Amino acid sequence: MAHSVFRRGDPDVVTFREVPAVRGVPDLVMIRFDPVVLEARAEHAVKPLSGDREVRIVQLLRRAGSLDRGDIARATGLPLEYLRRSALPMLEQLGWLQVHAGDVTLRPGTAPVGRRVVTVEAKLRDWFRAFNQARDQFHSADAAYIALDERAGGPLQDQVDAIAQRGVGVILVNADTNRHRVIARPHRVLDRRMTSVGRELLAERSHALWSRGERSGQVSPVFGWYPPTSTPHN
Repeated sequence: MAHSVFRRGDPDVVTFREVPAVRGVPDLVMIRFDPVVLEARAEHAVKPLSGDREVRIVQLLRRAGSLDRGDIARATGLPLEYLRRSALPMLEQLGWLQVHAGDVTLRPGTAPVGRRVVTVEAKLRDWFRAFNQARDQFHSADAAYIALDERAGGPLQDQVDAIAQRGVGVILVNADTNRHRVIARPHRVLDRRMTSVGRELLAERSHALWSRGERSGQVSPVFGWYPPTSTPHN
């Protein structure tokens, strides 16, 4: 399914199932990883992030360069004691930052690992439920899609344009042949500044699975089968 929404044969695109997002758990997450950042992560032993608070701290430091704990607390609204005892030591242990003379700075290899994030909500026929769940992913993706059994395509036709106008793309799937086609792409997306934390968190959690040689969390079959996590080159 990845080649429907990414360039066909892109070797840097990896598909995952059931990765928790800021809001909800999309059925499929497709990430175009940055190969240069992946190499830097390995070289500098930088481990993936797991929570949105850590992502917010990291993004703040990217913008500011170097801050003390008090500056971080004021900018993020996080308690100073929490930063001092928990968040910053954990980020330091994961290889993300260093603290010297009270100043907190990011280490090498901490650039965003995901270049593009796409989510898909898969349902047999319940397009309205899929649409509502896909809208939750506006805050975690560059683009959100729903995937439906192509037999639902007839009743869906009158709704496709309205769904796309509201920012959700539509994919039809043939469960027998595993063929799929995009019949509508999202007509609008949120400003990337509004989705930066959600996108980076989803990419980090996907990267954590990828680092362990895994592609999915807990999953259930949708079209009578499990949506594949492989791409043409993965």
